[in-house]
Amino acid sequence: MTNQTNKKGQFVKGMTPWNKGKHFKAGGRSAETQFKKGLKPPKYQKIGTITKHKDGYTFIKLAEHKWQLYQRYVWEKHHHKKLKKSQTVLFLDGNRNNFAPDNLMAISRKELAIINHERLLTKDSIDLSKTGVLIAKLKVKINDKKEK
Repeated sequence: MTNQTNKKGQFVKGMTPWNKGKHFKAGGRSAETQFKKGLKPPKYQKIGTITKHKDGYTFIKLAEHKWQLYQRYVWEKHHHKKLKKSQTVLFLDGNRNNFAPDNLMAISRKELAIINHERLLTKDSIDLSKTGVLIAKLKVKINDKKEK
């Protein structure tokens, strides 16, 4: 093919580029500073690493490029069940650093929306928070019955 362009200066379909088959030769120090295969970045974290994000939530690294909320991980290990994507884990006392299994409760996102909207979660008492969750579950059931 010939190196022709159309009137707008664009390449013609099927045209071979000028650098086809040529190899890139790094100039200056770029060859020695390029990322080498097999090397890990300085901030690499091993599998099983637990980190805390700015928003206060804690994450655990399960595999390469796979992180999970630590409260979700603790709940699944304690109850030997896998949570659905539509479920979330709630801290009953409101403390994001208390990962005791009796402080964690799995609820649906619908229930979480009602809990947040109605302010049914109390930070002082776990029992009152459990009652708030029960009220939210009841409201979800009522809404489901109304829709049918």
